[in-house]
Amino acid sequence: MADTYDDTAQRSEITDPATNRGSFEAGRTAMRNRWVLRIVGIITLVAGLAALVMPFFGSLSAAIVVGWVLVASGVVGLVTAFKRHQAWEMAAAFAIAVLSIFAGVMMLLQPVVGLLALTTLIIAYLGASGALRIYYGARLWSDGGAWMVAVGALSLLLAVLLFLGLPGNAAIVPGLVLGVDLVLWGVILLSAAIRVGRRSDTSTRGSATRDRAEA
Repeated sequence: MADTYDDTAQRSEITDPATNRGSFEAGRTAMRNRWVLRIVGIITLVAGLAALVMPFFGSLSAAIVVGWVLVASGVVGLVTAFKRHQAWEMAAAFAIAVLSIFAGVMMLLQPVVGLLALTTLIIAYLGASGALRIYYGARLWSDGGAWMVAVGALSLLLAVLLFLGLPGNAAIVPGLVLGVDLVLWGVILLSAAIRVGRRSDTSTRGSATRDRAEA
């Protein structure tokens, strides 16, 4: 009876709207804290700049992270595979999970070789996104689709240049992409910290003005 009561209590805590609202408010409070945003933004920005200055080490870091993600997703896939009801679904899920774990372990053991796979994925993404942007931009040409076509053409051109540079550029491309992403995210966080600081200063001045008026 005690175990049943504990399980019911835990489920009620998870599904309780008040608990969810508390977690949401905690997240909002963190986003309103200018110092948290500044610290995280500075750390992210410095990490991004380090990846840009040393792209090879950034590429190795990206390969290791991807390897661990593949291993973790494969383990989760193995657990969920045995919950399938039909044999073919279980076999397919099991095979995909084993393949994910194998690819992750190989990338962790040979991260330098895994850089080529990461660069190939980046090239495929740039090529596919560029082609789609050109297609939709051409259909929306009269509504300002020219910019979309231009961006798509640049993405496609970059994909071609990267493909022609394989395998020599595989050691730096993932690191450069990671560095650019971290730098942009760090700038976004610092900008948010500045906006939060301005709103806080404005509200403080407004409160001080009201206090003087009431006095």
